[in-house]
Amino acid sequence: MTSRVGGWGSIGTINTPAGGASRVGEVARFTPAQQVNVPVKEASDVAALPGGRLLIVGDTSDKVGVLGPDGKLSKIKLEGLDGVSQLEGVAYDPVHHNLFVSREESRQVLRYDWNPDKRKDPELKHTFEVKHVGGPENKGLEGLTFLDGAVSPTGMPQLLAAKEGKPRELLMFDSRGGKTGTKIDLDPGLKAICKDFSALAVDPKTGDLFLSSDESSTVAQLHLQKKGDGIEAKLVQSFPVRDSKDKPLARIEGLAFNERGDLFVLTENDGGLHKLSRQ
Repeated sequence: MTSRVGGWGSIGTINTPAGGASRVGEVARFTPAQQVNVPVKEASDVAALPGGRLLIVGDTSDKVGVLGPDGKLSKIKLEGLDGVSQLEGVAYDPVHHNLFVSREESRQVLRYDWNPDKRKDPELKHTFEVKHVGGPENKGLEGLTFLDGAVSPTGMPQLLAAKEGKPRELLMFDSRGGKTGTKIDLDPGLKAICKDFSALAVDPKTGDLFLSSDESSTVAQLHLQKKGDGIEAKLVQSFPVRDSKDKPLARIEGLAFNERGDLFVLTENDGGLHKLSRQ
Protein backbone atom coordinates (compact mmCIF):
# COMPACT_ATOMS: atom_id res chain seq x y z
CA MET A 1 0.00 0.00 0.00
CA THR A 2 1.24 3.50 -0.79
CA SER A 3 0.45 6.58 1.28
CA ARG A 4 -0.55 9.67 -0.62
CA VAL A 5 -0.63 13.28 0.42
CA GLY A 6 -3.08 15.54 -1.41
CA GLY A 7 -1.71 19.00 -1.91
CA TRP A 8 1.20 19.34 -4.34
CA GLY A 9 1.73 19.51 -8.07
CA SER A 10 -0.78 17.35 -9.90
CA ILE A 11 -2.21 15.90 -6.70
CA GLY A 12 -4.29 18.87 -5.65
CA THR A 13 -4.34 22.21 -3.87
CA ILE A 14 -2.89 22.99 -0.47
CA ASN A 15 -5.54 23.97 2.08
CA THR A 16 -4.27 27.22 3.61
CA PRO A 17 -5.87 29.85 5.84
CA ALA A 18 -6.94 33.21 4.47
CA GLY A 19 -3.99 35.48 3.79
CA GLY A 20 -1.63 32.65 2.82
CA ALA A 21 0.68 30.41 4.79
CA SER A 22 3.89 32.39 4.35
CA ARG A 23 3.02 34.78 7.18
CA VAL A 24 2.68 32.07 9.79
CA GLY A 25 5.14 29.33 8.83
CA GLU A 26 6.90 27.56 6.00
CA VAL A 27 4.65 25.05 4.26
CA ALA A 28 6.13 21.56 4.59
CA ARG A 29 5.99 19.40 1.46
CA PHE A 30 6.26 15.64 1.18
CA THR A 31 6.26 12.94 -1.47
CA PRO A 32 4.29 9.68 -1.33
CA ALA A 33 5.99 6.65 0.21
CA GLN A 34 5.47 2.97 0.95
CA GLN A 35 3.81 1.41 3.99
CA VAL A 36 5.85 -0.66 6.44
CA ASN A 37 3.93 -3.15 8.58
CA VAL A 38 4.38 -2.70 12.33
CA PRO A 39 3.99 -5.82 14.51
CA VAL A 40 2.60 -3.95 17.54
CA LYS A 41 -0.91 -4.96 18.54
CA GLU A 42 -3.38 -2.07 18.71
CA ALA A 43 -0.64 0.48 17.96
CA SER A 44 -1.67 3.88 19.29
CA ASP A 45 1.25 6.33 18.88
CA VAL A 46 4.82 6.69 17.62
CA ALA A 47 7.78 8.92 18.58
CA ALA A 48 11.20 9.42 17.04
CA LEU A 49 14.34 8.31 18.91
CA PRO A 50 17.97 9.19 18.14
CA GLY A 51 19.70 7.10 15.50
CA GLY A 52 16.73 6.79 13.17
CA ARG A 53 14.73 4.61 15.56
CA LEU A 54 11.01 4.85 16.27
CA LEU A 55 9.23 4.02 19.52
CA ILE A 56 5.74 2.57 19.09
CA VAL A 57 3.21 2.13 21.91
CA GLY A 58 -0.05 0.21 22.00
CA ASP A 59 -3.04 0.34 24.31
CA THR A 60 -3.16 -3.35 25.26
CA SER A 61 0.36 -4.08 26.60
CA ASP A 62 2.92 -2.63 29.02
CA LYS A 63 5.63 -3.52 26.50
CA VAL A 64 6.45 -1.03 23.75
CA GLY A 65 8.30 -1.56 20.49
CA VAL A 66 11.51 0.04 19.25
CA LEU A 67 11.75 -0.12 15.46
CA GLY A 68 15.33 0.18 14.22
CA PRO A 69 16.41 1.75 10.90
CA ASP A 70 17.00 -1.82 9.69
CA GLY A 71 13.31 -2.64 10.23
CA LYS A 72 13.93 -4.94 13.20
CA LEU A 73 11.61 -4.60 16.21
CA SER A 74 12.69 -5.03 19.83
CA LYS A 75 10.46 -4.64 22.89
CA ILE A 76 10.97 -2.96 26.25
CA LYS A 77 8.81 -3.03 29.37
CA LEU A 78 7.37 0.03 31.07
CA GLU A 79 7.04 -0.22 34.84
CA GLY A 80 4.13 1.28 36.75
CA LEU A 81 1.37 0.15 34.38
CA ASP A 82 0.44 -3.00 36.32
CA GLY A 83 0.07 -4.97 33.12
CA VAL A 84 -2.72 -2.67 31.87
CA SER A 85 -1.55 -0.28 29.20
CA GLN A 86 -4.20 2.31 28.18
CA LEU A 87 -1.30 4.00 26.35
CA GLU A 88 -2.46 6.52 23.76
CA GLY A 89 0.41 9.01 23.53
CA VAL A 90 4.21 8.95 23.58
CA ALA A 91 6.91 11.64 23.42
CA TYR A 92 10.67 11.71 23.89
CA ASP A 93 13.09 14.42 25.06
CA PRO A 94 16.50 13.45 23.60
CA VAL A 95 18.41 16.09 25.59
CA HIS A 96 17.34 15.05 29.08
CA HIS A 97 16.54 11.45 28.08
CA ASN A 98 12.95 11.69 29.27
CA LEU A 99 10.29 9.37 27.90
CA PHE A 100 6.67 10.46 28.37
CA VAL A 101 3.56 8.33 27.89
CA SER A 102 -0.09 9.23 28.40
CA ARG A 103 -2.89 6.92 29.57
CA GLU A 104 -6.22 7.99 28.15
CA GLU A 105 -8.77 6.56 30.58
CA SER A 106 -6.62 7.13 33.68
CA ARG A 107 -5.79 10.65 32.46
CA GLN A 108 -2.21 10.20 33.60
CA VAL A 109 1.14 11.18 32.16
CA LEU A 110 4.16 9.10 33.20
CA ARG A 111 7.74 10.32 32.89
CA TYR A 112 10.60 7.83 32.59
CA ASP A 113 14.35 8.28 32.62
CA TRP A 114 15.65 6.39 29.61
CA ASN A 115 18.68 6.61 27.36
CA PRO A 116 18.06 3.96 24.67
CA ASP A 117 21.80 3.81 23.94
CA LYS A 118 22.71 2.84 27.51
CA ARG A 119 19.84 1.09 29.28
CA LYS A 120 17.28 -1.42 28.08
CA ASP A 121 14.26 -0.63 30.25
CA PRO A 122 13.06 2.88 31.20
CA GLU A 123 12.97 3.86 34.89
CA LEU A 124 9.74 5.47 36.12
CA LYS A 125 10.44 8.84 37.76
CA HIS A 126 7.12 10.65 38.00
CA THR A 127 3.39 10.13 37.47
CA PHE A 128 0.82 12.89 37.49
CA GLU A 129 -2.90 13.07 36.79
CA VAL A 130 -3.89 15.74 34.33
CA LYS A 131 -6.36 18.17 35.85
CA HIS A 132 -9.12 20.14 34.14
CA VAL A 133 -9.62 17.65 31.32
CA GLY A 134 -13.38 17.32 30.99
CA GLY A 135 -15.54 15.06 28.87
CA PRO A 136 -15.88 11.27 28.68
CA GLU A 137 -12.97 8.98 29.60
CA ASN A 138 -12.67 7.60 26.08
CA LYS A 139 -12.15 11.10 24.68
CA GLY A 140 -9.13 11.97 26.84
CA LEU A 141 -5.45 12.59 26.09
CA GLU A 142 -4.90 11.01 22.70
CA GLY A 143 -1.69 12.56 21.39
CA LEU A 144 1.57 13.65 23.00
CA THR A 145 4.77 15.35 21.78
CA PHE A 146 7.80 17.16 23.18
CA LEU A 147 8.55 20.76 22.21
CA ASP A 148 12.17 21.84 22.58
CA GLY A 149 12.85 25.22 24.18
CA ALA A 150 14.61 26.42 21.02
CA VAL A 151 11.32 26.42 19.09
CA SER A 152 8.86 26.81 21.96
CA PRO A 153 6.98 30.15 22.01
CA THR A 154 7.62 30.22 25.78
CA GLY A 155 11.36 29.72 25.33
CA MET A 156 11.15 26.71 27.66
CA PRO A 157 10.79 22.99 26.93
CA GLN A 158 7.15 21.96 26.94
CA LEU A 159 5.05 18.85 26.71
CA LEU A 160 2.09 19.17 24.35
CA ALA A 161 -1.02 16.99 24.60
CA ALA A 162 -4.06 16.65 22.37
CA LYS A 163 -7.45 15.97 23.94
CA GLU A 164 -9.42 13.91 21.44
CA GLY A 165 -12.82 15.53 21.83
CA LYS A 166 -15.79 16.81 23.82
CA PRO A 167 -14.13 19.28 23.81
CA ARG A 168 -11.19 19.14 21.38
CA GLU A 169 -8.22 20.86 23.02
CA LEU A 170 -4.47 21.36 22.79
CA LEU A 171 -2.74 21.61 26.17
CA MET A 172 0.78 22.70 27.07
CA PHE A 173 2.53 21.35 30.19
CA ASP A 174 5.77 21.95 32.00
CA SER A 175 7.97 19.12 30.72
CA ARG A 176 9.05 18.33 34.30
CA GLY A 177 5.53 17.15 35.04
CA GLY A 178 3.04 19.92 35.72
CA LYS A 179 -0.51 18.82 36.48
CA THR A 180 -2.47 21.68 34.98
CA GLY A 181 -2.16 22.24 31.26
CA THR A 182 -2.36 25.65 29.62
CA LYS A 183 -4.99 25.64 26.88
CA ILE A 184 -3.73 26.79 23.48
CA ASP A 185 -6.02 29.11 21.51
CA LEU A 186 -6.97 27.28 18.32
CA ASP A 187 -7.25 28.75 14.84
CA PRO A 188 -11.01 29.00 14.04
CA GLY A 189 -10.53 26.90 10.92
CA LEU A 190 -8.89 23.96 12.69
CA LYS A 191 -12.00 22.37 14.21
CA ALA A 192 -13.78 22.60 10.87
CA ILE A 193 -10.97 20.55 9.31
CA CYS A 194 -10.30 18.08 12.14
CA LYS A 195 -13.36 16.37 13.62
CA ASP A 196 -11.19 14.99 16.39
CA PHE A 197 -7.54 15.23 17.53
CA SER A 198 -5.61 11.94 17.45
CA ALA A 199 -1.84 12.60 17.36
CA LEU A 200 0.87 15.28 17.57
CA ALA A 201 4.45 15.74 16.34
CA VAL A 202 6.89 18.66 16.08
CA ASP A 203 8.55 19.23 12.70
CA PRO A 204 12.34 19.63 13.20
CA LYS A 205 12.64 21.74 10.05
CA THR A 206 10.01 24.42 10.68
CA GLY A 207 9.44 23.97 14.42
CA ASP A 208 5.72 23.79 13.68
CA LEU A 209 3.25 21.42 15.32
CA PHE A 210 1.59 18.74 13.21
CA LEU A 211 -1.78 17.39 14.36
CA SER A 212 -3.81 14.52 12.92
CA SER A 213 -7.50 13.71 12.91
CA ASP A 214 -8.62 10.10 13.01
CA GLU A 215 -12.19 10.81 11.89
CA SER A 216 -11.14 13.24 9.12
CA SER A 217 -8.09 11.26 7.86
CA THR A 218 -6.33 14.62 7.83
CA VAL A 219 -3.08 16.18 9.04
CA ALA A 220 -2.82 19.89 9.91
CA GLN A 221 0.33 21.98 10.25
CA LEU A 222 0.12 24.60 13.03
CA HIS A 223 2.43 27.47 13.93
CA LEU A 224 2.56 28.17 17.68
CA GLN A 225 3.10 31.78 18.69
CA LYS A 226 2.60 34.14 21.63
CA LYS A 227 -0.75 35.88 21.87
CA GLY A 228 -0.89 38.27 24.78
CA ASP A 229 -0.34 36.18 27.90
CA GLY A 230 -1.25 32.98 26.06
CA ILE A 231 -0.29 30.83 23.09
CA GLU A 232 -2.18 30.45 19.84
CA ALA A 233 -2.01 27.77 17.15
CA LYS A 234 -2.21 29.31 13.68
CA LEU A 235 -3.24 27.06 10.79
CA VAL A 236 -0.56 26.85 8.09
CA GLN A 237 -1.98 24.06 5.93
CA SER A 238 -3.92 20.81 6.06
CA PHE A 239 -3.92 17.78 3.80
CA PRO A 240 -5.77 14.46 3.55
CA VAL A 241 -3.70 11.28 3.82
CA ARG A 242 -4.82 8.59 1.37
CA ASP A 243 -3.79 5.13 0.20
CA SER A 244 -2.84 3.97 -3.30
CA LYS A 245 -6.53 3.56 -4.19
CA ASP A 246 -7.18 7.17 -3.15
CA LYS A 247 -9.11 6.05 -0.07
CA PRO A 248 -8.55 7.93 3.20
CA LEU A 249 -6.27 6.14 5.65
CA ALA A 250 -8.39 4.79 8.49
CA ARG A 251 -7.58 5.35 12.15
CA ILE A 252 -4.58 7.70 12.12
CA GLU A 253 -3.20 7.13 15.61
CA GLY A 254 0.34 8.49 15.56
CA LEU A 255 2.70 11.02 13.97
CA ALA A 256 6.49 11.34 14.15
CA PHE A 257 9.32 13.08 12.31
CA ASN A 258 12.86 11.84 11.83
CA GLU A 259 15.83 14.24 11.86
CA ARG A 260 15.62 14.68 8.08
CA GLY A 261 12.05 15.90 8.41
CA ASP A 262 10.30 12.88 6.91
CA LEU A 263 6.83 12.35 8.38
CA PHE A 264 5.64 8.96 9.67
CA VAL A 265 1.90 8.31 9.96
CA LEU A 266 0.80 5.38 12.12
CA THR A 267 -2.56 3.76 11.39
CA GLU A 268 -4.20 1.37 13.84
CA ASN A 269 -6.51 -0.80 11.73
CA ASP A 270 -3.87 -2.12 9.33
CA GLY A 271 -0.87 -1.86 11.68
CA GLY A 272 0.78 0.36 9.11
CA LEU A 273 3.52 2.96 9.32
CA HIS A 274 3.40 5.31 6.35
CA LYS A 275 6.58 7.27 5.60
CA LEU A 276 6.06 10.55 3.75
CA SER A 277 9.47 11.69 2.48
CA ARG A 278 10.42 15.36 2.75
CA GLN A 279 10.76 17.28 -0.51
